[in-house]
Amino acid sequence: MSGPGLRLWLDHVAVAVPDLTAALEHMDRRLGLRATVSPEAPERHSRVLLHRSYLEVSTRSGGRDWEATLFFLRFSDTGVLQAHLDSAGIDYRFGEYEGVDGTWDDVEVRVGTLPLPILVRRTAPAAVARDWPPALRKEHPCGARSLGAVHVEVTSLDEATEAYRRLLAIDEASPSVAEPRAGRRARIPLAAGELVLHEGSSPGSLGVVLDVPSIAAPRAALGGAIRPIDEDVAWVDPAQTFGLRLGFTEAGGFER
Repeated sequence: MSGPGLRLWLDHVAVAVPDLTAALEHMDRRLGLRATVSPEAPERHSRVLLHRSYLEVSTRSGGRDWEATLFFLRFSDTGVLQAHLDSAGIDYRFGEYEGVDGTWDDVEVRVGTLPLPILVRRTAPAAVARDWPPALRKEHPCGARSLGAVHVEVTSLDEATEAYRRLLAIDEASPSVAEPRAGRRARIPLAAGELVLHEGSSPGSLGVVLDVPSIAAPRAALGGAIRPIDEDVAWVDPAQTFGLRLGFTEAGGFER
C-alpha cells in the first residue's frame, strides 16, 4: 500500500475501441458489462461504471482491436503528492485535463521508459467531483463490482518494482515471485485495488481485472468464454474481447 501521508487508489483504465456503438453492444450482450454513454460525446465516449472506479471506453481511429492504453491512479491531496514526488526525485508534470464532461488535475510521472500510471483528481464540476468516481448503484450482469487490478508488463521486474516503490512511497519493495505458467511477477497493493507487474517482452501491455463476489456470475454470463483460472484470475478468451486482456477475480480466491 502507498506510504504514510500518500494514498493512491486505482481509479480507471482507458480502453480504446474502433467503433463505440458496436463495442458497447458487444460488452452488454456478450460480456455482461453495461456502459453509460456520455451525453456530451455519445458517438465517441462512455464509461463502464464500477464501485469508485471505471473503464473509460472511447473510440480511436485505425485498427480493429480493443486495447487498454492507459491506467490512472487517484490522489486526494495535491500538496502531499507534490512534496512526495519532489522528495523521491521523480520527474513529473502537473497539468489540467479537460475531458468531455469535466476537468481533472493530471499528473504525468516519468522514470526512464517504464510504463507508469497517470495520477488524477477530478476538480469540476464541483458537485460531481466531490463524489467521483461514484459508488456502484447497480451490479453488472457479469457480477463485476470494482476495478480490482491492472496487470502491467515490464522489461525488468527488478527495475520496475524499485520505480513503483519510489512512486508509491513503499518502504520495502514488493517481493517478486515465480508462479506456475505466469512467470516472474510482483504485486503492489494500493489504497484500493492493486498493480501486478509481469516481466515480459511487451512492455506497457496492460491487463484489466474486475472484482466479482463469485465467479459464478461471469461464468453464467460468458459461458465458455471464461478460460481456466490462471493463478487468481479467470481470463476471458481474447477472441471475445477483440484482443483486450480482461479477467475476473474473487477477493477470497476461487474454488477450483
